[in-house]
Amino acid sequence: MLFADVMQQFKAGQPDTLQIEVPEQWGQGRAVFGGMASALALAHLLTELPTKIPLRSVSVSFVAPLNAGPAVVSRRILRQGKSVIQAMVEITQQDQVALVLLASFGAERFSEYKVASETAPAFVETALVMPKKGPVPEFTRHFDYHITRGVMPFSGGTGTELGGLIRFAEGQRCAVGVLELLALVDAWPPVSLTLLSQPAPASSLTWTIEFIQPHQSAETKALTTDWWSYLASIEHGADGYHHIEAKLWQPDGQLAAISRQTVTVFA
Repeated sequence: MLFADVMQQFKAGQPDTLQIEVPEQWGQGRAVFGGMASALALAHLLTELPTKIPLRSVSVSFVAPLNAGPAVVSRRILRQGKSVIQAMVEITQQDQVALVLLASFGAERFSEYKVASETAPAFVETALVMPKKGPVPEFTRHFDYHITRGVMPFSGGTGTELGGLIRFAEGQRCAVGVLELLALVDAWPPVSLTLLSQPAPASSLTWTIEFIQPHQSAETKALTTDWWSYLASIEHGADGYHHIEAKLWQPDGQLAAISRQTVTVFA
């Protein structure tokens, strides 16, 4: 099932607690791909919030594996003011909390102080192409990857960076919103896996992502079929936990999202 089709199950006017269907063919190890799981939670929240207040950040705790099949998503507005909204979403499956998401929305406000963000790195043209078959997670077939910084997972590399270009491979031209950004950022394997010389499990413990508002016009809105730039680096790793910082840039080079993950590595 395509990403856009999965999100069609969320509509305005639905109850705060809703039974949903977690899709097949989006697996990552023994659970559903974290970007999909997070998007399911956020999509339920977005249908009941004013679109004029942009989403600024999302923090996710992956409590237990979320599997394909029925699940229950529940949202709660913690506080709603004139310019800021704080909200929480839980996904449960078989009476077990699988995911908790906190979201912060903030309206624009006047400020004389601006700090320009860095533009997308100039990646070299030579790239490693992530295979569609073989020992790769099921969900990766929904994306195209060109790795231009770092090496393939389980290559026994020595660097602490991983990045390159990414796009949806589904062939469905859709405008990219925050739900698609969640998927594009989390679709990349943790940099930690490139250090390993053989397959070993790893999973995200927590994930925080901040969204940059570039104020694009409808005519310049980036699409899922466009190439987006991504670069991640390990800031610290020890005792089985790696702390990873990453950025995602739009096709025009503008910064779109800043991500931080705590990844557990079982090796």
